[in-house]
Amino acid sequence: MLDQGVARIKKLTDGWEDGGTASFVGLLEDFRKQFRAHIRSGEPIEQCTCVKRGEWLFLSLYLNDLGAEDSRTWLPPLDNDLAISILGQDPSRLKKHIRRLLTQLYFTHFGQEKLPCLKFLCGMLKLAWQSASQENLDPISKVWSKHAHILFAIDAPDRLAEKWLPGMSVHELANIFHIHENGEFYKELIKSLILNRLRSIPIGMNNSELNELVISAKEQRVNSGGYLGAAAVKILINRSQKENSSIVPRDWKENLITFACDPRLPNSAMQSQWWSWATSTEKEVAIRAIGELNMLQFIAMLEESLITSKIRHQFPDRKLMLLRLFELGKIQDVRLVVTPSLYNPMDTKTRDLLLLNWVTGASRGKDKANTSFICMKCVDNVYIIEGTGSFGLRAFIGTNSFPIENFWNSQPKGYYDHEMRIDKTICPIYQVHYPGWIPDFVSKLRNFNIEWRGLS
Repeated sequence: MLDQGVARIKKLTDGWEDGGTASFVGLLEDFRKQFRAHIRSGEPIEQCTCVKRGEWLFLSLYLNDLGAEDSRTWLPPLDNDLAISILGQDPSRLKKHIRRLLTQLYFTHFGQEKLPCLKFLCGMLKLAWQSASQENLDPISKVWSKHAHILFAIDAPDRLAEKWLPGMSVHELANIFHIHENGEFYKELIKSLILNRLRSIPIGMNNSELNELVISAKEQRVNSGGYLGAAAVKILINRSQKENSSIVPRDWKENLITFACDPRLPNSAMQSQWWSWATSTEKEVAIRAIGELNMLQFIAMLEESLITSKIRHQFPDRKLMLLRLFELGKIQDVRLVVTPSLYNPMDTKTRDLLLLNWVTGASRGKDKANTSFICMKCVDNVYIIEGTGSFGLRAFIGTNSFPIENFWNSQPKGYYDHEMRIDKTICPIYQVHYPGWIPDFVSKLRNFNIEWRGLS
């Protein structure tokens, strides 16, 4: 058994220069000093590659030093020119110990940031492993050779993520392909697996464990260069467009915000970070979905305000009207302005999720404001304010006709109750909720040449 173990170690280390750890450390340290001195002198870097054990020393230096911030400040970028000067351009001529060391470098520092020559390395390793003699390969090398077209592709983590099966851990998947867990490739594989699972779960399914994985890694960069949270939201939006008639399933709506941020926020930096990928159409799909969350919250508040009231009979029609506006695609954006009694107890997550505004002052002659409001930006340049309780619906017609300046472009803030209670004498449409009021409202819109069929 001991002889077999020694033979295996010999096979794995065959071709290593000088063998011992102390010798390796000493050689590498001497080369590091020489290399730094060479850089300071301003001589061409390629001259350093023409030294004894040059391939091994260069690859070992970058393998060991790319992970340290202070080393990366002086190490020249491992770009295509430098890589070619070290390795040449013929993959079949790579010695097996260099091929193995180059593979370790690839898995450890995978990514364009540390390896600007990543595309070149992918091509070299793919052809080197595919052309390797199978008879001389150990079991690990045989796996790399067999799956070289996947492992050494520029999008390798994404391709490998497609091999994941339900119930399989990242560790188990990595072990199948002999990928060590301390490198950048493994980290990219985790992110690719998260996104791949989002692509494959049934439409509308909400997996709490997967959601937590996305949220915990949302600010990490993915191989495409963007943030994982943004990539996750893009998957949800695109799947909703292709598989669900551009309607985001109910259980995915909240994820649009928790994975990224509210696309309605007037913060250019955050919009660039999380939504720069989105076209105007994709953003409209997201805003509509988030608006419906606000709508459902308002309907719950409306029901609460009417349930013990003499006008509780109004609730079914008022609810129907709001939901039908969404179903017919009339609503483009929704904002809530809620009472302090509702706003103050809410946790930060809920406030952010609904992008809540709040009432700061009482209505005329009242001790405190008890009315919450929903403001709707609709197609045909129609703006609507509805409120809880006996509030009369107000509608405004025309571009920028909403009576509160910068309301749709402002960060959440407080508004006076009376700001929402536009006097009925100056409202283009003022609608009281008497029996049969919905057809009357449609008729009033028609007076402005606006035809909204299907509301009643």
